[in-house]
Amino acid sequence: MAKKGRKKRNGMFRKYFIIGGSIIVVGFIIISLAIMIFVANQWWTDKVDELLRNSHNISYMYTNNLGKGGKVKNENMITTALAMMSDSSVSDYFISDKNGKVIYCGDCEDGRTEHCENHKNFVVSKSHIDRALDGGFSDYMTDDDFGIGKFVVAVPIKNGHDTVAISFAIEDAVTGLVPYVTSIAQFMTYAIFFVLIFMLIIIYYLTRGITKPLEDMKEVTRHIAKGEFNYRAEENYKQKDINDFAKQLNKMAYELAIDDESRKSFVANVSHELKTPMTSIGGFIDGILDGTIPPEEEKKYLSIVSNEVKRLSRMVVSMLNLSKIEAGEVPLAPADYDIGKQIFETLLSFEKKIDEKRIEIEGFEEISNVIIRADRDLLQQVLYNLLDNAVKFTPQKGTIRIYANNDGKKTTVRIRNSGAGVSPEEISRIFERFYKVDKSRSYDVKGVGLGLYIVKTIINMHDGEITASSKQGEYTEFAFEIPYRE
Repeated sequence: MAKKGRKKRNGMFRKYFIIGGSIIVVGFIIISLAIMIFVANQWWTDKVDELLRNSHNISYMYTNNLGKGGKVKNENMITTALAMMSDSSVSDYFISDKNGKVIYCGDCEDGRTEHCENHKNFVVSKSHIDRALDGGFSDYMTDDDFGIGKFVVAVPIKNGHDTVAISFAIEDAVTGLVPYVTSIAQFMTYAIFFVLIFMLIIIYYLTRGITKPLEDMKEVTRHIAKGEFNYRAEENYKQKDINDFAKQLNKMAYELAIDDESRKSFVANVSHELKTPMTSIGGFIDGILDGTIPPEEEKKYLSIVSNEVKRLSRMVVSMLNLSKIEAGEVPLAPADYDIGKQIFETLLSFEKKIDEKRIEIEGFEEISNVIIRADRDLLQQVLYNLLDNAVKFTPQKGTIRIYANNDGKKTTVRIRNSGAGVSPEEISRIFERFYKVDKSRSYDVKGVGLGLYIVKTIINMHDGEITASSKQGEYTEFAFEIPYRE
């Protein structure tokens, strides 16, 4: 199984290595073909220039050897020059008369064509003679006159204004080109082979360096997709972009782990919170119906049932509100109003609890005409949740201090309550969804950990910011700011 997993993880590396290697190989092949074509064309150009140059030299030599009556004075010099030129290359040099009959060549000892097996019966066709007499030519032949695949150069030999003979040079394209191109090809093959090996090694390590972190992160995402959020990607790669991507992936995995933990905690909390009041409600109703609870006690227990039903209702409303807010189904309707009055009206909702615990409210008299631009109904929920939290965790004879101010750019509200406070570990998670502070304490028996998350969500909807601070044994404070926009 391990080998199979390793093979699967290496698939990306093999794929990109093969692609990269193939691109390099194909690139070298294309470059090699281009070089070979260039070399061949250059050889053909140089060869034609050489044949023309030698043919002109023969023409000049022949003209200088003409005596009176147009006869050659030194035939041996002509035939020797033709023989030397023919022997130094694979070319065939000869001289014909104006009728195409070969009169001098370099293929026999005395240079006379009647003794040469190659030229004694060879006659240049009239079409080629006419072209030669018309100023000469250099061409690649594809007919059977000189032989297929031959370079042919013809230069007229003149005596004054009259053409007396024609100098021909013939080169077999295949015989001359193949050895030249072959030698170049052999050199290029060795050079390309070593360069290709070097490039493939570089491609191997480059591909490995790119694909390995991607394969590692792919493996991490595979585990995350299966719900295994404890897997993390390495963050020590050389490439900064890949490291940044790995950090973001790990951050996502961490947040998913927290969310998964919160979800599990929420399910457990909701199950427990729903079970407790429903058990109480069922037990008390059954007791009333079967007579276990005497008639004179029915009102008392029905009151308890009523409170439990209200508790269930609050839980359902909180979850419904959360669902609507997260789904974007709660549009903002911002308006200007005095948040000081709204704080006072919200405090009246907790008047009974404040009196029972003899809590002192401080700072309220300093709040006067503090204008905020926000959705009044949503801010009502924010204030209710924060004040409910403050009243709930303030001990007997404790204090709650309220501060509100508008500096023209933003409205700031702070609510501080005395009490046991919250630990640094818990304060960092206090706004998480479904998170309940200090589950071992009995203060928050009616909550499900949604209130502060809803508060933070609503403040964020207003482009504001909310923070929490605490000093254990002294206080806990929530502060939010909402920018004032025209």
